[in-house]
Amino acid sequence: MDIRETFRSALDGLSANKMRSLLSILGIVIGIAAVVAIVAITQGSQKRVLENIRSLGTNLITVSPGTIRGAAGRRVRGRINVFTRKDGELILKKAQAVAQVVPVVRRNLLLKHEDKNTEITVYGVTPPYEDVLNFHVQVGRFITKEDLETFGTVIVLGQQVAKDLFGDENPVGKDIMVNPANNPLQKHKFTVVGVMEPKGQVMFLNFDNQAFVPLTTAQKRILNTKYVNSFYIQAKDEKSMDDALEQIDAILYQKFQDDSKYTVLSQEEILSTLQNITGTFTLMLAGIAAVSLLVGGIGIMNIMLVSVTERTREIGIRMAVGAKRIDILLQFLWESVFLCLIGGAIGVAVGVFGSKLLTSIGVRIMPMGPASAPSEIVISPGTVLLAFGFASAVGLFFGVYPASKASKMDPVQALMYE
Repeated sequence: MDIRETFRSALDGLSANKMRSLLSILGIVIGIAAVVAIVAITQGSQKRVLENIRSLGTNLITVSPGTIRGAAGRRVRGRINVFTRKDGELILKKAQAVAQVVPVVRRNLLLKHEDKNTEITVYGVTPPYEDVLNFHVQVGRFITKEDLETFGTVIVLGQQVAKDLFGDENPVGKDIMVNPANNPLQKHKFTVVGVMEPKGQVMFLNFDNQAFVPLTTAQKRILNTKYVNSFYIQAKDEKSMDDALEQIDAILYQKFQDDSKYTVLSQEEILSTLQNITGTFTLMLAGIAAVSLLVGGIGIMNIMLVSVTERTREIGIRMAVGAKRIDILLQFLWESVFLCLIGGAIGVAVGVFGSKLLTSIGVRIMPMGPASAPSEIVISPGTVLLAFGFASAVGLFFGVYPASKASKMDPVQALMYE
């Protein structure tokens, strides 16, 4: 019997029991669909998050206080009073690879306008913030040098803040009240001078739900502190990143003599860490989904064993008319592989449709905050090929035993089977 005859016999065997064949591949369909959907959504989420991070600039460096660990590392808390504006000026002066330095203070504050209010994070910044963070004003203006020198009570609102407080009204020129959320008696009147462009959320930070005031105003009028929380630093270009990181670290270590007091982090390091985390998370979820494939494979083997038993006389007849053991083995292997490939094809279709449906309703899988909800799914050819390859492997692995059992039957006993 040639390979084409074996192939045709396998198809005939499957078509004779369509419902049973369909039910037997259900586990394969679920497993492949789950793997395809998970990989598509997580890759789409990763792509969006990476694009958002890159939108801040690939030559951005963040300097923040280090952490203090308690006994046995069980307790972790951040340092607060570490940096002053002079540290930023020192970095800008001595680090040749650094273009701009922006000192930042931040505090959760309550903003009020008439009968509307919202609690957000207000940042005290300097004018270069726009360029360093690649985040610009859409209406009005940003903080100026004059605002810093005069401790100006001016404020720039993020898109969402402006919408929450003013709706569709242009807020520029309007006054709002600003006070710490935990101290309603400490009120400050600020004039809105600008509204930022829409930026969206990057990781856990929503740029549209922020507001900005002059650094000096925030330090003296609101926080009463000489310290800053962190620095946003812009290297001269991407090629200067390594030099900038080394120079910043050297300057800070020379001052503090303790590298645990500060953390220097580049965007590329954040991207690299994020890719490692998402890669591990995707593999973990795909591994969980692969359990369905294992269950489906066991179901395939069970059905094939039942099929071998039911078709014992057929096997005996085929052997009697000249079929060799290898022909019987290949026939049942083909049936097992076909079942899994059909299940794989249906699973890929269901996975693609399901991932598009989940994406359309804003479902996210990766734990990265709202920014991880993908605007698109990523179906790579490698994912589809992997799905079919895995399905074929399952078919071969779980089909070997039933096929081997069928091929080893004694023709005489098989013909006598009732």
